[in-house]
Amino acid sequence: MLVILIIGIVIIMLSCLFENNKTSQSAENYIGEEERLSEILSEINGAGRVSVMISYEGTDNGQSNIGRSLSATEALQKPRGVIVVADGASVPSVRNDLKEAAVAVTGVGANRVCVYSR
Repeated sequence: MLVILIIGIVIIMLSCLFENNKTSQSAENYIGEEERLSEILSEINGAGRVSVMISYEGTDNGQSNIGRSLSATEALQKPRGVIVVADGASVPSVRNDLKEAAVAVTGVGANRVCVYSR
């Protein structure tokens, strides 16, 4: 009986570790998405250097709720808002292009994308 109990505890602990690792990888994927979007947006004519931050539902100021629950991981998948900071954002046409691209990629409404000049 004791052996079965110990095996059960080990299985539960391993599943928790796997779950935490899975959510950590998800958070890393989102950071990678920000970097990838920054690279793509910087290729827009006149944009210059670009930085992007994507805020996801289920997060607090961009900090993920890693390890809290599976629903927190699932909520990370839905963007809440986007901030784009670019060298060329002071030019209205460039700012508009950056905003349109961010809306197209993230699926958030244009009112949830803010573009600022560096």
